[in-house]
Amino acid sequence: MPDDLKLTLPERETKPEGTSTAVLILLSLILIVGIVNIIVSLSRGSAAPPPAGAGLPPEAQKDLAMKLEKQELALPAAQAWEEYLTAAQPNTEERAKIWYRIGKLRQDSGAYDKALESYYTSERFAKLDELAPEISRRIQECLEAKGKFAALRYELAERVGVGKQKTAGADEVVAEIGPQKITKADLDRHIEERIERQLARFAAYMPEEQRKKQKEALLKRFSSTQERLQMLNQFIVEEILYRKARADKLADDPATRSLLKEAERSILAQRVIEKELADQIRITPGDLKTYYEAHKKKYVQPERAQISRILVKDKKTAEDVLKKLKKGKDFAAAAKELSQDLATKKKGGDIAGWVERDSSIPGIADSKEAMAMILKTEAGKVIEKPIKTDTGFHIIKVRKHEPERQKPFEEVEADIYRALRGQKEREVQGRLFDELKRRYNVVIHLSKFQEQKPGPQKPEKASKAK
Repeated sequence: MPDDLKLTLPERETKPEGTSTAVLILLSLILIVGIVNIIVSLSRGSAAPPPAGAGLPPEAQKDLAMKLEKQELALPAAQAWEEYLTAAQPNTEERAKIWYRIGKLRQDSGAYDKALESYYTSERFAKLDELAPEISRRIQECLEAKGKFAALRYELAERVGVGKQKTAGADEVVAEIGPQKITKADLDRHIEERIERQLARFAAYMPEEQRKKQKEALLKRFSSTQERLQMLNQFIVEEILYRKARADKLADDPATRSLLKEAERSILAQRVIEKELADQIRITPGDLKTYYEAHKKKYVQPERAQISRILVKDKKTAEDVLKKLKKGKDFAAAAKELSQDLATKKKGGDIAGWVERDSSIPGIADSKEAMAMILKTEAGKVIEKPIKTDTGFHIIKVRKHEPERQKPFEEVEADIYRALRGQKEREVQGRLFDELKRRYNVVIHLSKFQEQKPGPQKPEKASKAK
């Protein structure tokens, strides 16, 4: 091995101690700055992006708001106007006008809660005579759109110039349960909530506009002193019974707990369905008309007639009655005198309602011959020959006759709503149940519910006599 081959490492050059410390401090500062930059960048990344136009000069912000308005972008325009208020800091009168403008934009887009907030904010800055009637009208429209008729009543009372007196009336105590005070406004809210719960059950059968009108009619009905007093008494009875049940610890009874649990289960399940239907079903007038056009045949009124009849036992009597009628005898008088049909005799033989093609005839059943003769007879005429059935002979007069016709949309709109709503409800519920069954891993063992058919019985072997 060569003598000059060295396996030892060369020694490092020693540096002054102060230089090493300075480097460590510099590296620490760089690390801290890097961490701060990362945190800032992460926080910026997670924050919502600034709204369009944020940071613009006031006049540019105002131009943006007006441009968004012209493009009918209501909610972005409302947001732009709010940003203008922050940037420009106008006087109170100008603020009142802009908040009113924001309210209109929100109302037009259906954001009624936010619209109400805007109108009230406008009035807090300044009550301007030029805006007062419009604000009052629009507040009324928003409350009506939300179905808040009790709140609307007090709002209107406050705005007709006797606000203080009416507001005091709303706070007037109408009943007391110990320290609890029940005011007129409390009673109104209770009545309105009760009506809303009742009408909610008819969501599938009644369009929203119709439900709103029905609610208005019911609220008007409960505006009478007698109805309000009855509702107040009902509320008080329920409350004191509830308090007694709590005092007697009935809620701790196992049977009661079981009932409450079952009721909670049922109510919450129903609420899930109601929420899904409310979130997913939107039926517009256009939807109804489209459905009508696609299902027109379903809304055809078949040919029909209104009839009266005289029932007699035999053919000879029937022919004698027909002769008298031809000579001018009044049909109703003849029915009262001669008919054996007790259900129609006193009514001059009139059968209520309509008989339609391919339907049964009351008291005559499914006689195609009778229906054909009825529909080819003119209104006001008597069928020329009696109709025989198991109950006897019928002399029939056609009181009214209507040919087949296509029912107009306006006549069947409620029926269309029920049909379309029912269809959409079935679709929504079907999707919901399928999704929940997958989510909660539902398995139904259908084989366990199949009836077991008995197999052939093997004959028993005769036992040998011992």
